Amino acid sequence: MISPNTTRRIGVVPVPIFVALIAIFDVILPTSVAASVAFNPLLVFAMLQTLFLFGTAVVVAYISLKSYLSGGSRTILLLGSGTLAWGFASMVAGWLLGPPGGPGALFASLFYIASATTTMRSGSTRDSKSRKSKLLLAYGGAVGFLVALTVFALLGATPAFFVPGAGSTLLRQVVVAAGLFMFSASSILFMRLYHDSRSGILFWYSMALALTTVGLGAFYFGRTVGDPIAWTGRIATYLGGIYSSIAIWSAIRGSHGSPAGPVSASV
Repeated sequence: MISPNTTRRIGVVPVPIFVALIAIFDVILPTSVAASVAFNPLLVFAMLQTLFLFGTAVVVAYISLKSYLSGGSRTILLLGSGTLAWGFASMVAGWLLGPPGGPGALFASLFYIASATTTMRSGSTRDSKSRKSKLLLAYGGAVGFLVALTVFALLGATPAFFVPGAGSTLLRQVVVAAGLFMFSASSILFMRLYHDSRSGILFWYSMALALTTVGLGAFYFGRTVGDPIAWTGRIATYLGGIYSSIAIWSAIRGSHGSPAGPVSASV
């Protein structure tokens, strides 16, 4: 079998590759060429968002739910909530509201930051009776907020973040920048924790967040919707979704339901 260290070294490789591809496209891709090779069928985009971001988020959220109820780790609860929020926001963006990376990304990033700081404090909930209520509050709050935001957006009760034919508004650029910073900070925090604990879940979540950061960062370099830079960023975020599934699975394999498991898995 391949050792965990070898697997993790391989897992790091896509991050600099995606960064290099975005940089290369940014240098060699004129706007006129980018527009001519843009590929953005809405149905394909929506299906990819649903499969790779929402689909993996549901898997992660379910496994996190089971793990939290058995072990009480607040880290797992917040990771599950953040992943569910990001996946739900990405799916909605794909089917209804245009490019992802707006308020949903910023909202999800808050869960990741909270999860990283909770891990640093080794927090857990020992009272099993209160776990269900906290789980309902976290998951229900994450989905409920985004559902409400979606409804308000469809009703035109929120500021415009994306204008068809014109592109992203200044407000969305600011929101994306804030989300980008939070995802990046979360990735760095998890990687610092990984260097101390050598935990599988911390490594893979750090990489998942790094890939998502790269994907969101591609937004600022794209020439037009669906150009090679945009697709490079999208593929990076889709791989990030897969990495988050690997992360939570590594925790379950290593923990066997113990409260300390989430930060001790070695996959």
